[in-house]
Amino acid sequence: MGDRVEDGVRRHRWIITAEKLAEHHGDDGGQLETIGEFEGTREEAERALEQAARTLAVGTFLQERRRLVYRQLDGSYLVRCTGRMGGRHSRVVRAAHLVWDSEATGGS
Repeated sequence: MGDRVEDGVRRHRWIITAEKLAEHHGDDGGQLETIGEFEGTREEAERALEQAARTLAVGTFLQERRRLVYRQLDGSYLVRCTGRMGGRHSRVVRAAHLVWDSEATGGS
C-alpha cells in the first residue's frame, strides 16, 4: 500500500511533518504542519528529512541568530532556533511512509 516498485527499487509515498514544541508554560506547542509529500526511496526520504530540518522556517517574527539540528535516536530531528532578541522556537521534524489508504481498498 503506497508502495511502487520501479527498476527493482521499492518507492513509498512519504510525508514530512514538523511539530511545534512548547517552550514555556502557556505556549501553543503540539501544532503539526505538513512540510511536504513525495514518492521515493527510504534514502531519498532521509535526505529530504535532513534538508527540511536545516531549512525549515520556524518562527514568523524570529530573526534567526542560531540553529541547532539534532538527530534523535528514532530518526527524527529536533530543530532549535534562537532569535536575535532572545526568543527560541523548537520543532520536531519527522518522515513517515504510507502503509494503508482506505480509498485504495474501497473500505473506510
